[in-house]
Amino acid sequence: MSGMDMRQLRYFRAVAEELNFTRAAQRLHITQPPLTRQIQALEHGLGVDLFLRKAQGVELTEAGKTLLADARNLAALVEQSVERAQMAGRGDAGRLDIGFFGTSAFDVLPRILATYREAHPRVKVVLHPGQTPVQVPALRQGRVAVVFERQVPNEADIAVELVAEERILVAVPSGHRLARRAKVAVEDLRDEPMIVPEGAPAQVTGMAVKVFRAHGLLPKEGPRCSDMTSGTLLVACGAGIFMVPASMAVLAMPGVVYLPLTSAVAEKFDFHCFYLREQPSPLVDGLLAVVRRLRRRGRAGA
Repeated sequence: MSGMDMRQLRYFRAVAEELNFTRAAQRLHITQPPLTRQIQALEHGLGVDLFLRKAQGVELTEAGKTLLADARNLAALVEQSVERAQMAGRGDAGRLDIGFFGTSAFDVLPRILATYREAHPRVKVVLHPGQTPVQVPALRQGRVAVVFERQVPNEADIAVELVAEERILVAVPSGHRLARRAKVAVEDLRDEPMIVPEGAPAQVTGMAVKVFRAHGLLPKEGPRCSDMTSGTLLVACGAGIFMVPASMAVLAMPGVVYLPLTSAVAEKFDFHCFYLREQPSPLVDGLLAVVRRLRRRGRAGA
């Protein structure tokens, strides 16, 4: 700050508001001589008189009135900056970049983000879609702080946390013989072509095989798809049936009915988040607190 420092500005404001050096010194808890010297040094540095000295006290010059207005604005700005820094340190302000992919965006993730937003309204949340191979470099480069996905990396520097366990639904064409049932059993599906997503996490591609084998059966091979959404589109076309996580049912696709699967195998679709292990962030901590609270309540994957 040219011609002054913050201490001089604080001293000036005290004198300007008290219009008396003695009272200003008492307010600042200092003696009057050093206060007088600081005001003189400030006036000398600025090259203007800030006060008119009178026997009863002082009056502000036009320069002094202008500086007082600015000093008050600056004090308010400093106070706001301190408050914002403290809020950021608590995770109550700032920007949180979140990576995501998959059917979680239809149900689980929106509920998590809505709860987080309610608790941290001043945090700006920015979403970045993309699969895990894209998100891991983004995480390490600081372009995202946390990622929500079913496919998770196995890296020493990345921590993985369970977000939700979603029950299995069976997507069948609306004109299918099973579509009017309230639920279906694995045995009902033995002759139905099973759609399997390619390039998906092992728990997704292997879910049908795992469930069928637990019942002494093997699924009938059906069409391949690139992801959950395209697989459900194939169901709508009548190409086969599809095992999907419960969040997929939020996507009310014409021509598709979602049915609960009754099975002796307690299999579920897991949904995770991951973040850098050795990079603490109050913003991420706040989001994880919401994730853990909803998981304990059993709401996130309901």
